[in-house]
Amino acid sequence: MSMVDILGEGTVTVDRRTFLAGAGAAGVAGIAGCTGGTGDSSGSGNSGEGDTGTTTGQPNSGAGTIVLGGSMSLSGDNADLGKLYRDAYRVTIRRINEAGGVEAGDGNTYELEMVLRDDETDASKSKTIYQELVDRKGIDYLLGPYSSTVTLPASAVAAANGKPMVEGGGASPKIFAQGNEWIFGLLPTADKYPLSGIDLAAKRGAETAALLAEDDTFSQSTAEGARSKFESAGVELVVDETFPTETSDLSTNLGKVRETEADVLLLAAHQKHAIVMAKQMESQNVSPDMAMATVGSLNEAFKEETGSNGNYVYGPSSWAINADFEDQVFGSTSAFVSAIDSGFDYQPDYHSAAATGVIQTFQRAFQQVDSLAPTAVRNAIRDIEFTCAYGGVKFADNGVINKQMLVYQWQPEKGKQIVWPTNVQQSEPIYPMPGWGER
Repeated sequence: MSMVDILGEGTVTVDRRTFLAGAGAAGVAGIAGCTGGTGDSSGSGNSGEGDTGTTTGQPNSGAGTIVLGGSMSLSGDNADLGKLYRDAYRVTIRRINEAGGVEAGDGNTYELEMVLRDDETDASKSKTIYQELVDRKGIDYLLGPYSSTVTLPASAVAAANGKPMVEGGGASPKIFAQGNEWIFGLLPTADKYPLSGIDLAAKRGAETAALLAEDDTFSQSTAEGARSKFESAGVELVVDETFPTETSDLSTNLGKVRETEADVLLLAAHQKHAIVMAKQMESQNVSPDMAMATVGSLNEAFKEETGSNGNYVYGPSSWAINADFEDQVFGSTSAFVSAIDSGFDYQPDYHSAAATGVIQTFQRAFQQVDSLAPTAVRNAIRDIEFTCAYGGVKFADNGVINKQMLVYQWQPEKGKQIVWPTNVQQSEPIYPMPGWGER
């Protein structure tokens, strides 16, 4: 049997085969083996890459089980991005299990299973979830949540309980400045997100900029990096505004941008506010030469929500979809892209690619240790170095990966294009963005 976590309804116990055959998959957060961290339960179900169940792969009869557990934004404002992580986790786990599971360094073969619960991007709820996963389910290996505000307290749970956490959704430098030896991140730190975009604008002659920053951990770290970069690039910051996370109206802030006629508009925030910015720029007649959101402007959900208003908007990425790195699980980056596209009917972005890197980091660590004790796995992650669909994975002493950001732009004819730096660009940037009367 296995434990099935139903979103918002607690935990119920069912036979896995019965559940997969008869239950509607909507609302399912995760399925874990009865054994918690590692054990003998193999399960008997299989869900395809395109359905919404969370058990993945063809289990191997008699194999042990390693359970990965965590929380994710599966509802609320960040659900579109949370879905990217969930889907990439599932398809990666399924492929690993189909290929025979993980041949660990202890001489045994294990299947991977996952418990992923909805934290609604609520830091307090997420912290409670992680404590319960450790205390009640005995899970030793943690998948980090989405957003720095949620990841910071979640990582404290990992440290307090001595459980390794690998995450691809929290980028604030504060996460990695606490002396926490149990947290590893696959995103560049937030202060790096705006740098390449500012370089692009400065090279194109930008002289003034407006910065609108959400009042949360990630966005404030991003804003700090942006202020320093604008100064060093010789771009005058003529608007520097912070707005509350709960707001759904940026019209007053955008009005100030319009009044200053800033060349660059930089939004340090998440997807909800990226959508608001793109929609309200037209109604507020804000026409900078460049508008960039640091998160949430690059996935297809953003473009579906904003329509033509999303055209010309820029966004940074730690990953290029047209790269072709070797990958132990999928074969290559392009094969990973195809797996997401065919299984879930959308193209992955850097959140998806980072998510497969999270799972493969644990896979590689399990392969290298002769004991699956959390400390041994943590130590293996520290020294790990490999290439996957996301690119090279190697953690610095503080536990964060070192990557530079690319810049994409939504272009009316070509769609989402890499436009910076020039040595990897798919298209020239459309700079300046045309005014609203010229579109």
